[in-house]
Amino acid sequence: MAFVAGRLASLDELRALETMQTSIIGRDSPSAWSVPQLVSVVQSGGLLLGVRDEEMPEHPLVGALVDLLADSGGHSSLHTAFRAVSSDARNRGCAQILRHAERFIAKKTGVAVITWAIDPLRSVEAHIAFNKLGAIATGHARNLYGDVGDRANRGLATDRLHIEWWLEAPRTLSVCDRGQLPPHYRLGLHEMTVWTQTTLHASGVRAIVGHRHADHGRHVLVEIPVDLDRLRASGMSLARDWRLATREAFELLFEKGYVVVGFVHEGGRSFHLLERTSRGAVLGSGG
Repeated sequence: MAFVAGRLASLDELRALETMQTSIIGRDSPSAWSVPQLVSVVQSGGLLLGVRDEEMPEHPLVGALVDLLADSGGHSSLHTAFRAVSSDARNRGCAQILRHAERFIAKKTGVAVITWAIDPLRSVEAHIAFNKLGAIATGHARNLYGDVGDRANRGLATDRLHIEWWLEAPRTLSVCDRGQLPPHYRLGLHEMTVWTQTTLHASGVRAIVGHRHADHGRHVLVEIPVDLDRLRASGMSLARDWRLATREAFELLFEKGYVVVGFVHEGGRSFHLLERTSRGAVLGSGG
């Protein structure tokens, strides 16, 4: 597939977006945006983007996002309320194409920062945000959306990390415009302390058994499941244990002045990388 992203505005395009959403998250999901709601987003100055296969433009959307106008501490911003990629387009750069098109349009209208929320237990979203875009996470919210019964969230509290993507920060320019790796790629594993404690479960997935409470240096790792959906299939109690334990870890670490700056996959295991630093310092770091 050769993906191309573009704005969505016509009723036909909005119907295609509605159809794409329901095919991914389920027709009865409360998270789905209807055509009337999408029209309101367009009319209020929000941004709707879709991705199609350039070689088959008549085919349905394979990815899309919905951005709302927002304000971040006096900075003009957008907040992504919905983003999804269809199963046949995942792991092919579609999400990055969406984000880069979003950044190009947003910069032309004076937007300084784009924010969104990710499930801290989903590794793909973290890898894209921190490693591919140069974004950071500056906070954690418990059960942000309440109980959501769609395919991705059923049975788990909707804890989320607050993502900030500063479009003209040196960190972003280095990663997105110059193609350099984020600074954490230069760190050795010996410079990072694993905060969480896990063990291999009989089902073949890892179970979390606790985390450290002491202060352990500038860079710490918080382990998450490699595949949350596989974990949920093996036992929802395991998934809930991960949710509660990582919730406590993130809350403690943010309180201590840490920022999520990267995502590490090593030895078949996945970790968020947090650095004890200020927002300004980490955003000013290039490749």
